Amino acid sequence: MLLAQVWAAIVGAALAIAALGLFLAWSVRRLPGQRRADNELAALFLLRDGRSVDASPSGEAVMSRLDRSASSEADGIPWPELSAVLSRVFPDLTDAMPEDGARFEARDGSGLVLVARMEAGTIALHLQGEDRKPVAALEQALMRSELDDLREGLSRAPFPIWRTDALGEVTWANLRYRTLSEQTGLAPLVPTRSADEADRISARVELADPPRDGPRWLELTSKRAARGWLHYAVDIDAVVNAEQAQRNFVQTLAKTFSHLPTGLAIFDRLQKLMLFNPALTDLTGLTAEELAGRPDLMSFFDMLRERQIMPEPRDYANWRQELSQMISASKDGGYSDTWSLPSGLTFRITGRPHPDGAVAFLIEDISDEVSLTRRFRRELELSQSVIDAFDDAIAVFTAGGILAFSNSGYREMWDSDPDEALHSISVIDATRHWQSLSEPTPFWGEVRDFVRQHGERARWDGEVLRTDGRKLTCHVEPIHGGGTLVRFVECPDAKARQTG
Repeated sequence: MLLAQVWAAIVGAALAIAALGLFLAWSVRRLPGQRRADNELAALFLLRDGRSVDASPSGEAVMSRLDRSASSEADGIPWPELSAVLSRVFPDLTDAMPEDGARFEARDGSGLVLVARMEAGTIALHLQGEDRKPVAALEQALMRSELDDLREGLSRAPFPIWRTDALGEVTWANLRYRTLSEQTGLAPLVPTRSADEADRISARVELADPPRDGPRWLELTSKRAARGWLHYAVDIDAVVNAEQAQRNFVQTLAKTFSHLPTGLAIFDRLQKLMLFNPALTDLTGLTAEELAGRPDLMSFFDMLRERQIMPEPRDYANWRQELSQMISASKDGGYSDTWSLPSGLTFRITGRPHPDGAVAFLIEDISDEVSLTRRFRRELELSQSVIDAFDDAIAVFTAGGILAFSNSGYREMWDSDPDEALHSISVIDATRHWQSLSEPTPFWGEVRDFVRQHGERARWDGEVLRTDGRKLTCHVEPIHGGGTLVRFVECPDAKARQTG
């Protein structure tokens, strides 16, 4: 009996001590300076070395609003990226890591507070709120911030955006649409879209009554949405004006080139004929209808070949390859060739590269030029044979003092062939050479002055003695065009110099 009473006393004392301990512990936790708010959650994020190294499920939900997922960073999300999201609600957050004890209050009236505490070497961010569900309040605040950003972005968009239902009625529109609609009325621009239409429709529309300072042309894009259609209109006045300017420029070029005697064919970067002039049809025999069909470059040359406007190739496949090389050469810097045709005509074809990969080909009829060149060459050959027939040595200088002609007698007497010289021979060069083979005399200086003299001149003669003992009589006389003819005649009695 006594033993039972002792055990009962011991158990009672133990229970009393335990109850006292619980009371004291509860009292310590409830001290004002040490207690945690009932509405405070465990840490949302743990920060270390400028990165978020861990997050609670609620913190993961916040990080899902980042452009990249939390799993995309093996060593955590950089704090500046995370603070950029949280600062929508807590604007005092910066890119700098928060310090221990820092508090950041929401400015949207939600009563949320973000508290930073140092825990086990890391900064823990805790969320406090006036209700029992601060995470839900944070989600709503972030959603409101995103919606405000979207509304502001759509409202300030410089082009109209609006939504219509299945009946074509406008159910939402941004500020630009409403402003433009008040000025012109945009509803007729958007017909009612049927259910079987494509999910994306684009069209270019012109406003019947455009505003004075607004657009006339719009590029309209309609996209199927969950409830009806979304429409976007972009001002393309600059594009339309540029296209019109380009058309006017092409027309101006066409009018300018229409009077040229040279055939012109311009191919765009896709090697399609985009511009030609009447001379091209006259020279090639191709009709305007054929050229208006915009043949590609290969087809164009095929048509020239069929009409024998270009030389007939011996190997057609090889010709096609050479034609491709010709096109490439034209693009790289230029191409030029002369075609002698069976008809007796001669064409010069020239290729020139243009911006954006375009290529222009010029076709010229140079038959008269070739004939004139040939005739001139024959006349030169005839003149050369005539002066070569003279026994005397002859040299003809131009008004500028350049040796233009000489005969075989000159080449033999002075042991000099001007045709083999690498550069033009001037009267100074010629008289120096003559002086080197002659006894000293002022005569060669007088010849130099006479050749370069302008105005009235009269024929004169002189004698010189060569170093080999031969005596020469030199006849210097002006000729047509300011030129000078110098003729050297060997004296019959000049076999050797008389020495007394």
